[in-house]
Amino acid sequence: MAWLFLALAGIEEVISVVVMKQIDGWKRKWPIALMVGGFACSFFFLSKAMQVIPAGVAYAIWTAIGTIGISIVGVFLFREKLNSLQWVFLACILIGAIGLRAAA
Repeated sequence: MAWLFLALAGIEEVISVVVMKQIDGWKRKWPIALMVGGFACSFFFLSKAMQVIPAGVAYAIWTAIGTIGISIVGVFLFREKLNSLQWVFLACILIGAIGLRAAA
């Protein structure tokens, strides 16, 4: 169950960062509420996961999910460009997260 909580925490982080991009200089109120609520859910699920998974491992995987997730969302949703080297390093992050999970 802890790994499910960790996955949910990472997904909530990605959603919150996507919504953060919509805030438009704090002029739009609904994205602010969604962002705050999303981060609160993310931290809640992360804290639940850390009750079982070591803090360093949980935090590393949580940030990996967020980093890779928002990078992929940025490419497909916001038409951001990543060069070959950036893809290589994102793959390194993914390999590290998989390694941490496998070693747990």
